[in-house]
Amino acid sequence: MASFEIPGLIIAIIFFSIIVYFVGQRQVPRQFQNMVTNSILIRIVAVFAYALVVFAIYGGGGDPVIYFRWGQRFAGYFRDFDLSPFFDRNLWRGPAFTGTNFVGYPAALLIVLVGESFRGTWLLYSSLCLIGLFYFAKVFYRAYGGIEYKNYLYILLLYPSLWFWTASVSKDTWVIFGVGVFLTGMVSKNRKQSIYVMSFGLFWCYLVRPQMAAMLAFALAGAYFISTLKKFTFQNVFILILAVIGAFYFLSVVGVEDVSEVTEFAQETQRKSSYGGSEISISQGPLKFIQAPINILLRPFPWEVGGFLQIISFFDIYFIWFLAFRNWNSVKRAVLMIRKDRLIAFCFIFIGLFAVGGGLALVNLGLIARQRIILYPFMFMIIYAYSDKRIAFLRSKRKEDQEKRYQEIAELQKT
Repeated sequence: MASFEIPGLIIAIIFFSIIVYFVGQRQVPRQFQNMVTNSILIRIVAVFAYALVVFAIYGGGGDPVIYFRWGQRFAGYFRDFDLSPFFDRNLWRGPAFTGTNFVGYPAALLIVLVGESFRGTWLLYSSLCLIGLFYFAKVFYRAYGGIEYKNYLYILLLYPSLWFWTASVSKDTWVIFGVGVFLTGMVSKNRKQSIYVMSFGLFWCYLVRPQMAAMLAFALAGAYFISTLKKFTFQNVFILILAVIGAFYFLSVVGVEDVSEVTEFAQETQRKSSYGGSEISISQGPLKFIQAPINILLRPFPWEVGGFLQIISFFDIYFIWFLAFRNWNSVKRAVLMIRKDRLIAFCFIFIGLFAVGGGLALVNLGLIARQRIILYPFMFMIIYAYSDKRIAFLRSKRKEDQEKRYQEIAELQKT
């Protein structure tokens, strides 16, 4: 335990509860406010559960512990009002300001705020993920109304991997908030777009995972390209060009100057992730592009399940596939709406890009289980956006509106 573990945790619980409650008041409809309260309690329990796994099972190993230790180092400077960690490369963790090094800055600021407490820092940091999930649900409501909003909100806030893997200082926690903000700009009020909000979301993701920002930008470009074929407007073309330029820039940050270098970058990432008992092999040649999405979307296979966390990971991904097959009509409608619904198009393209890119880069089942959680809100969106329940409501509503118009026409004819 850290030197200020329990008092820091108490302080963090107070701050966390206040922040999440007030943000939830603005982002979640009144009739679902009980889920905001429940999510606060779930997150507190999640931090204890994650700490138990990290310290009791893994003996204090893992990235969140490393990020906390690095944050402690930066916090020492910040307490003296010394901003050297931002400018002195000798203090950075790695060669770049962004990426792994950057995670130490928010960790340090939270340590300054609540004291040196693992659980306190992790809890307060995890509020980013929870608020990001509120944004996902808000976007779903804007795009598809309230018919399936309850189901979408509940599964986002209650799904185990979305609260367990983000109950700490991690890149995944940071990225979920950034992607949520990005989507609120993509589907702004009245289904318009806000370039400024989208840019902020991309920049937020870029700070810890430039490659994630590149995937978002490419998915945005793809979604706009598909919609531009249907509706050729200046705004569509402008955002399409801007997204492509942004995507290539974010790739250049991680050393990819040309599309042909993407494979080299993936191989370098493979080398960094090839450790531990959960390491897997990947095919060579063209077959690796087939195996990559299988690794992300289907593994671990039943015969690969060994430890406790692998059992959880297995049920985690296959329950989503169970939902997909159970709501197969909804998934088929979503596929057919790709050209008409830009958000659905974005979901499919982003899932595809991440499945291939992540599958080429990650050769560790533990890392795959942790990093693929960013796909889950998009997969749930595909499952619920065009559900039988929502389609039946829309047809009923359309029929009522049609009958009302017929009555108005009849009244006019009588007049």
